[in-house]
Amino acid sequence: MSAPWPVGDAQNPPTAQEMLAYLDSLGTWIDDSRRQLDRLDQKLQETGNGPGVQDLSMTLTVWQAIRTRYQDLLTTWDSGRVTEVDLKKLAVLTWSNLNDMLAPGASISSGGGLALSLPEACRMLDALVAQLSSRYQLVTIPTQTSARITALLAQMDRIHDQAQLDPAPVRALTDAPVADLAAAIKDLVDKADRGGDVGGLLGPVEVRAAQMERDLIVTHAERQMLGEKIAQAQTRRESLIYREKAVLDLVAKTRASVDPAPKYAVPHVESLGEVPDRADLVDAYLARLDQVSAALDIVQQANEEAYALIAALVSRLEKAQAVAGPGADPVRETLVTQVNDLLHRSPVPVQVVEPLIRAVEASGRPS
Repeated sequence: MSAPWPVGDAQNPPTAQEMLAYLDSLGTWIDDSRRQLDRLDQKLQETGNGPGVQDLSMTLTVWQAIRTRYQDLLTTWDSGRVTEVDLKKLAVLTWSNLNDMLAPGASISSGGGLALSLPEACRMLDALVAQLSSRYQLVTIPTQTSARITALLAQMDRIHDQAQLDPAPVRALTDAPVADLAAAIKDLVDKADRGGDVGGLLGPVEVRAAQMERDLIVTHAERQMLGEKIAQAQTRRESLIYREKAVLDLVAKTRASVDPAPKYAVPHVESLGEVPDRADLVDAYLARLDQVSAALDIVQQANEEAYALIAALVSRLEKAQAVAGPGADPVRETLVTQVNDLLHRSPVPVQVVEPLIRAVEASGRPS
């Protein structure tokens, strides 16, 4: 029994009746898959096949993630007591990524680090179970040849559907292998219809189909992840370009108003070039954007503090005059005049003004 496929998607929630049918089919399939995995585990333990046990452990991780999401669906379903809002939540749960399916930080090549939706994960589990069964020459469920051919045809349909999710340039590369596999399955069906023995031919074709389905699912997930990273990098790049212009304006204003002004150079975002479209380059590009953002933080903070120094000096002068109170003091009045004159210059020589204000403050203190 192949994994059921839900009706609708995250934007088009199913009806309550459609969701009930999917949950019933999914629950049955999950239980059936577990029985198959248990039989595989028993056989592999009996034969002492170490690599096979490791492969099965990864497959069980996928199964557990599927079952966990299924339990989340049942909780939200609440025995059918659902509103339109609940149906939307169910659709999101069905089509959002199973981020807990595989260990964080695992590499794609090791089968980890993927984020698949529930239906995609179910397809992957079907492919993994079929691949394990054929690779280690284990029959998990006693079936007749006709049943295996039926399952293979259903798998071929899933492969066609999965391949159609790819963009045209990718399909140009995958169409030929998919067509070759479909032709091999058709030859099996034709030979079986003629009464020929295809038992020895089924295994290799099943392995090909399982590997192809898994590869299509994995590469599709990788492209989705790459697309998300590229979109993130493009958004951040555009945001930093706007921020760079704002920091440049701040630097120009500060240099016109304060002497000495900070000497930090403003990083040029566009010098990084356009966002790359290769997976091995996007992460490095995002890291460089982080460096540019950190550099802009430093320049912005330094110039904001320098520009704010003028207002701080004016405030100190006003406070010193208020503390001194009424009464003419020729020395203090001369100092105040000098400070006011300097504060109205552009740029303000803060290193000259600051000691003069200290002198004004000192002249106003009681002796």
